[in-house]
Amino acid sequence: MTTTTETSDDPDFYLDLPDARIVATEALLEAGENIADTIDARAMSCIYGDAGLGKTFSVLAALKEVAPDLVLLLQFRSRPTPRDIRMELFEALHLEGKPPAHPSEFDRLLKQSLARRPYVLVCDEAQQFSRECFEFVRHLWDTGRKKNRPAVLFVGGEECYKTLYNEPALASRIYIWQEFTPMEPDEVLKNIPLFHPVWASAPADLINFIDLEAGGGTFRMWSKITHHVLEGMKRRGLTDVDETIARWAVRRARPARPVRRDDDR
Repeated sequence: MTTTTETSDDPDFYLDLPDARIVATEALLEAGENIADTIDARAMSCIYGDAGLGKTFSVLAALKEVAPDLVLLLQFRSRPTPRDIRMELFEALHLEGKPPAHPSEFDRLLKQSLARRPYVLVCDEAQQFSRECFEFVRHLWDTGRKKNRPAVLFVGGEECYKTLYNEPALASRIYIWQEFTPMEPDEVLKNIPLFHPVWASAPADLINFIDLEAGGGTFRMWSKITHHVLEGMKRRGLTDVDETIARWAVRRARPARPVRRDDDR
């Protein structure tokens, strides 16, 4: 399964959380600067980190000022091949006719098409990419002059970073590396009250408790917990979050710790 999107709108929050707000975290602001510099240099950059840290969200938020017909977002939910990337780009670029049968002819068509406009190619979930896929994207990028190259953003998990870093020909061409990490406790206290109105007046010790038990400094988990909190408050007719609702939401949002039995030893 793949998804190809051209976008300039605000990215969707996890679970379509109502009333959630984009928070100008340090990571998001840094991503914005890095993406702008990558586009200006017509370079390739890598934004990586664990799942749920807001990498894709931050990239899409930073790209919202870019013309929608210049942003080519490729997302692969299973490991693609270079041919899969060729076919997705063929569709994303709205090329007419049938895709060329021979790889060299196909690549020539893609290079010519990508050189016509200042495209930004975003390879999301790039931890799914093999070395051959990274090399293929590099080949498309590397053969043009600077002004005719697409800017390329690889966005993915730790495997994305490892594959790029361990291949000197690839690593040497990465213009900017940005690692996303979980928010520190002080960042959580600063950002979560801005993230959703339900937390605006919540006590700091309650936010600390939730983050320690389940939030983990990640917006995806906080979106999930907030969704449960809002549902619990609605069912109970509450207007403010309290510890009882918070504990109930935490139990729902995190996996249960495995029970240790004698036969597990």
